[in-house]
Amino acid sequence: MGNTAKIVIAILVLLAIALGVSAYLVSQPSPVVQSKTSAAAPQQPTAGVAVVVAAKTLSAGFPIPPDGVKVLHYPEFPAGAFHETAHVVGKVPQVNIGMGAPVMSSNLLSGLATQVPEGDVAMAIDVNKAIAVGDHLQPGDYVDVFTTLAGDQMTMHGGWPTQSRLLLADLRVLAVGPQTVVRHVAQGEPSAFGPAAGSAGSSNQPPREPPSTVVLQVPVASAATLALASGQGHLLLALRNPKDHTLPDTGAFPTPSPALPPAELPVAQRKAALAKPENRAYAGLTLPGLAGKSKAAERAMHPLPPPPMMEIYQGGQKTAVPY
Repeated sequence: MGNTAKIVIAILVLLAIALGVSAYLVSQPSPVVQSKTSAAAPQQPTAGVAVVVAAKTLSAGFPIPPDGVKVLHYPEFPAGAFHETAHVVGKVPQVNIGMGAPVMSSNLLSGLATQVPEGDVAMAIDVNKAIAVGDHLQPGDYVDVFTTLAGDQMTMHGGWPTQSRLLLADLRVLAVGPQTVVRHVAQGEPSAFGPAAGSAGSSNQPPREPPSTVVLQVPVASAATLALASGQGHLLLALRNPKDHTLPDTGAFPTPSPALPPAELPVAQRKAALAKPENRAYAGLTLPGLAGKSKAAERAMHPLPPPPMMEIYQGGQKTAVPY
């Protein structure tokens, strides 16, 4: 081989080595790129599970606003936490929840109170089997409340006869004994009231005790009416069709006298004050008002004089009786 050929081969080998070194250098990232990548690495989202946390301090007793929560990613999901903010917005904390703390189901109000709409209250009344529609009431039913009120014509002039009438209409039943509308039945369990009588497997179920109380959803303006009738009269519940929500026209009857008369205000202001349900509940109701007496009729009532009495002696015992 000539010298010229050897020189050409040597040059080609050197070129190949140079090209290989250049390719290696080009394939390596520059120090600037590496430093930027390292600096940006902590800002990358951390892998994990979504957990709803408080975006600011959430106060007990106030609904959670949409901007009060956000989602962060945790390595593990805390028991009782939430994945989505939609599951907690509008719910009410029962304790203060600090900013950044996970919102836990145990820290939110639950139970029967969450089923009572604003403007209504839940009130319990004593019942027996007859009052509770023969023990056929279930949470979620709708009932009419009737009252029987003893007369008072023997002691008061202008009193009222014994009466029975519709007291409150279309009230929702929130609870019957220990069973409530918020009880969730797991799949495969018997219903809230157990299997129906005569159904398969019912012989293995212990008999259900008749309820002693029923909780009703009552408009706050009518709460005093139910409380007075429960204490002074006899109540009876009537089960109604859930599709029937007709109500009596109370405006066609006399307005009962409140227990607390309005302050000395102009007529327009007094009417406006008594139009508010919470004010009507605070004003309360008198027993004559419960019996249907108007304000004017109640003012005309006065005690009757005591009847003449005569004394009857039986041995050494003396008894006074009217004649």
